[in-house]
Amino acid sequence: MNKLTRRELLKAGGTAGGLLIIGVSLPGCSNRPGTNNAAATFQPNVFVSMDTNGLVTITVSRSEMGQGVRTSLPRIVADELEADLARVTLKQSIGNPDFGDQNTDGSKSIRMMFTPLREAGAAARTMLEQAAADEWGVTVDDVRAENHGVMHAASGRRLEYADLVASAATLELPTQPRLKNPSDFRYIGMAAPGVDREAIVTGSAIYGYDVVVPGMKYACVARAPVFDARIKDYDTAAAEKVPGVRSFCHIPFSPHTRDFRPEEGIAVVADSSWAAMRGRDALNVDWDLGVNAGYETKAYRELLATSVQNPGAVHLGRGDIDAALAGDGQLIEAQYETPMLAQAPMEPPVATAWVRDDGSCELWAPVQDSQATQALIAEWLNIDPSSVTVNVTMLGGGFGRKSQTDFAVEAVETSRQAGAPVKLLWTREDDIRNCYFHSEAVQLMRARLGEDGMPNGWLMRAAYPSIDWMWQPGLDEPRPWEVGMGWTNMPFDVANVSVEGCKARIPIRIGWLRSVCNVWHAFSINSFVDEMAELAGVDLVAYRRKLLGEDRIFDAPNEPPPADPGASAEETGSFNGLTVDSGRYRRVLEFVAERAGWDKPLPDRHFRGIAAHNSFYSYAATIVEIAMNDDGGFDVVSVDTAVDCGRIVNPEGVIAQVEGATIYGLTIALYGELTASGGRVEQSNFSDYRIMRIHEAPGIIRAHLMDSDEAPSGIGEPPTPVIAPALAGALYAATGHRFRRMPFLPEWERIMRA
Repeated sequence: MNKLTRRELLKAGGTAGGLLIIGVSLPGCSNRPGTNNAAATFQPNVFVSMDTNGLVTITVSRSEMGQGVRTSLPRIVADELEADLARVTLKQSIGNPDFGDQNTDGSKSIRMMFTPLREAGAAARTMLEQAAADEWGVTVDDVRAENHGVMHAASGRRLEYADLVASAATLELPTQPRLKNPSDFRYIGMAAPGVDREAIVTGSAIYGYDVVVPGMKYACVARAPVFDARIKDYDTAAAEKVPGVRSFCHIPFSPHTRDFRPEEGIAVVADSSWAAMRGRDALNVDWDLGVNAGYETKAYRELLATSVQNPGAVHLGRGDIDAALAGDGQLIEAQYETPMLAQAPMEPPVATAWVRDDGSCELWAPVQDSQATQALIAEWLNIDPSSVTVNVTMLGGGFGRKSQTDFAVEAVETSRQAGAPVKLLWTREDDIRNCYFHSEAVQLMRARLGEDGMPNGWLMRAAYPSIDWMWQPGLDEPRPWEVGMGWTNMPFDVANVSVEGCKARIPIRIGWLRSVCNVWHAFSINSFVDEMAELAGVDLVAYRRKLLGEDRIFDAPNEPPPADPGASAEETGSFNGLTVDSGRYRRVLEFVAERAGWDKPLPDRHFRGIAAHNSFYSYAATIVEIAMNDDGGFDVVSVDTAVDCGRIVNPEGVIAQVEGATIYGLTIALYGELTASGGRVEQSNFSDYRIMRIHEAPGIIRAHLMDSDEAPSGIGEPPTPVIAPALAGALYAATGHRFRRMPFLPEWERIMRA
């Protein structure tokens, strides 16, 4: 493998007609002859163009789903370029290998792109400075770019970028552009409203459901009601009588290895969305439900609970756990359970596809990974990826669901059979009953506390099906990268530890949800720390400090998932972090305790809990305060969350992510639960799969952002996992009853009735 520095990644783009084009190119991310196909170290390409009027166009290669990449990423480029934001426009990229990894997932867009984007802007700025220096006959060190122009301080002369474009385009691209001193940043670190805010508020932003293609039809699919069910027969007679219904298309069954190919189904093609939905409902499909028709939530949970009672695959073994647990001291044990969940973004899946007569395909869809979607469609149609164009619309929420692009393939197959452009839509019921579910999990914690109240030995076991089932048929236990989300990379200094993944068969289609396995692991590990602290008679913050030991930085166990055995070290750690810094964990814990007044007394009938967690290279800590009300319930009064996510590009965007993660975390902690009977999900809409209503939201949500010179790290997901355990602690403080099973509201109501 060839090792390249960041600066060696910079390659010159073409020039024509006075147009200056600057690009960041990544090895191994292009199919063009002569390119280096070594594993990529950094993620996507970013192309910057400037026309003869000085107008800068920045191409955004990641998908916008409310997390603010279309605001933050261009500001990184513009800052180094010394561009005037009033003269910058954005362009959303299509799926293309030239952009590198376009997967908008894993809270890594800013983290992976920060330095390459800075270098792209700096390279353009350096070329413009050189062009000005040549014009004036001075050295490049005598000039300085400033606010869309270049200054010569000694003479007071200034040239606008528009005056320099033609000559700059003839210069060689610098391989090691000088980056700004962070103290000179104009945009990075400064709060900025979302660039799409006005379009969203006025309704002019284009989401997947807004796409209109001339002559398009509409389609809705009758899908397998049980995971891996097969069609035995179907009758279209009743559906044919629905006005506007035109044809029916069979979505074929995709055996494992499945990736994101769709379940088997029948698509109803019609002149309108209403006709497509009515026609779909009128179909009579005879299903062979298969072995997964026996999936029942209660029985499956019992299987998981039995599984964690037996040893599992050891993912972290330190010291002698058996001797430590058999030794002297207090033995403590607890079991934690979490339910099946759906991502449930506000915009259900939708895609518009057009498979043309020449065999090419164009897609318009709210996908989180346009390039992977392009590759999957090309494979499905057996055509070259260059014949597939994936246009990315705005995403009305994603949470991982829209990186799983079965819905796009459904649209493509339906268009291919219908011979016309087709908008294929999912209803809310489709989305809740046929998504890639966040699976159930059961976790066992067992520890032996010494005389000082600290654990001499700590056993952790988890049973849940692995997301990697899509790429590894027959997989029946968690993978190392999953257990690494909060367990094998925990910061606590415990001499004897065993972290184990236990057997769990896969009865339903599963995938990732916001924060992925951290949702389970942060809940169990924080809740168990609370229980150990109580047994030791130590304050929750003080106990965590003691459990951390001396500040230290150590390598986090990492292993690439089977789907990507050639992943680089950086990509392998894209979820869990390459190292763990217990000092950062301690500081964010102390920061939120100080900001929220942990040591100060609470008003009568007010209670609080605290939790901290490291995920996606970031550190987060939360304090949730509740107040008992006169109706036998409680209100979430305030949520304070501190985050250390390294250098912050847009503080306003980070605050928005903390606020959104708080509502998301409270929703799943209080209400989130799907159940199955006969292999079928029983819930169907927000009437029985609750999300938090506005009147239930906390009165105060405070985001406390820590200053840091560390490299930028994830923020879209890290604030979510800490919400549930902090709330569980507050509920325990209010009732004296441990909340070990999510969601919490049913247990609360049971306690209040007792």
